[in-house]
Amino acid sequence: MRRTDRGQTVIDFGIGAGVFIIAVGIVFAFVPTLFEPFSTAAGSSPVVADRTADHLTGSMLAADPATPSVLSAACTAAFFGPNESLGDTADCGFDTSEPTGDLLGVDRDVNVTVRHLSDSPTTGPPVTRSVDGTDYTLTRGDDSPASEVTVASRAVMIEGDQYRFVVKVW
Repeated sequence: MRRTDRGQTVIDFGIGAGVFIIAVGIVFAFVPTLFEPFSTAAGSSPVVADRTADHLTGSMLAADPATPSVLSAACTAAFFGPNESLGDTADCGFDTSEPTGDLLGVDRDVNVTVRHLSDSPTTGPPVTRSVDGTDYTLTRGDDSPASEVTVASRAVMIEGDQYRFVVKVW
């Protein structure tokens, strides 16, 4: 055989093998990051927090399902209030005497809090409202632990005032 009849040279093989090794390295480096948003701590769940916030602000506490995030003052009072009688004037469709997790259909610990829009989702005092001379804070559920908490928040409006609606799940 003459030298010009060869189909592949050592340089061609080296370039092909190098490109293959680089491609495999890129795959091994970046594939784990594709699944990182779905690998959370055992006690937290971004999907549960997000869907709970959507359910509360979009239908359960909404004044009208056609305008989500505009909350009914009476249903909000019934949900957050210290007693069930705060929302007796409205047909909200839920039993406020149930624990928060059972009421929302969540098998995890849940905290729902309404804060001022200027506050961050995890800090700041809850909003205080008054219904028929009864003051109550817009927070419901257990206090969250210091770690492994998933937070979802929405901007909502209650009687023309804007607030931040925060759901914590752990």
